[in-house]
This record gives sequence, structure tokens and C-alpha cells, in this order.
Amino acid sequence: MKNNVEKYRKEKGMSQQDLADASDVSRNTISNLERGRAINVGYKIMKNIAKALGKEVPEIFFEE
Repeated sequence: MKNNVEKYRKEKGMSQQDLADASDVSRNTISNLERGRAINVGYKIMKNIAKALGKEVPEIFFEE
């Protein structure tokens, strides 16, 4: 799954663990998303990550 999780996480100066804690998503899931591992991510997880990064879901998961 192509996404901008790593880009926006680094812009905010967050570690993967920081983002995991802020979004209530496992660090392993954050890592897999950033590495482009094909995992099925539900909308709730996308929404939690977007909120923690101060972005909208489409900015992170549906735009290049």
C-alpha cells in the first residue's frame, strides 16, 4: 500500500513508536505501512494515524 506515513511522521519529528503511541496503532503496523508491505488497514487505523499526524486520511493514504 503506497502512502505518505513516513514522510509526514518525519516532518513532525516523530519516531515510529511516538506515532504508534499517539495513534493507538502498533509500531509493527506503522513499520509495515512505511515499508510498503501489503497489509489490509481498516479505515479506523487510517483515521487514527491521520489524526496523530494532523492530516486528513486522503493526504496520507490516497495522494502521492
